[in-house]
Amino acid sequence: MHEGFYDHGEIVYKITYLNEDNGNFDPSLLPKKMTMTFDKDYCSIIIDGFMGFFKLENTTSFKKKKSTTQLKVLDKRYLFYGGRNELMCCFDSFEDMIIKNDTTTKTIAGLKSQRGIAAIPALKESFDIYYTNDISINDPNITNPYRGINGILTEFVLNMGPYKMRFEAQEFNPDKFPDEKLKISDKTVEVSREEMVYALERLMK
Repeated sequence: MHEGFYDHGEIVYKITYLNEDNGNFDPSLLPKKMTMTFDKDYCSIIIDGFMGFFKLENTTSFKKKKSTTQLKVLDKRYLFYGGRNELMCCFDSFEDMIIKNDTTTKTIAGLKSQRGIAAIPALKESFDIYYTNDISINDPNITNPYRGINGILTEFVLNMGPYKMRFEAQEFNPDKFPDEKLKISDKTVEVSREEMVYALERLMK
């Protein structure tokens, strides 16, 4: 494990859309931020938007290498339990992604960040990412497409439904701790990954 300055905290990311005209929604309604809270055992993320009609919550256990995802779409709530080493729902997996590191660094949200170039041969595209080792969390990306990077991401790209989303860290608060479990409503229905992705895509397309 690398030794960082912090072992817990909260990062707030700004979300921008690299292809915001792909969906049927006014871009102003799309989610504008993601909040990620973490410690050495757990990581929690929340993305919401569409004027409250959409909310995606995920909790990952680093020890169990499993994640739980809850999706709210309109008045429906869905729950997906991921298996060990399974990627969280509902982002593209970026299969066969290759990360090439270089010596470029910059400070993002107060965190020294290392540049990487992510190439996805199947999609014939590449883009810059940044991650930090200022935070001492081992395998923090175990349930996301960047699992090969042993550092907290500070700038990166994910695909969700028809949208290509770029996340950029804006704030880091080292005093926060994550919730260990999602708060699950009685109205939530457990579904498969495929069913949850279908519900999300019906909203976003």
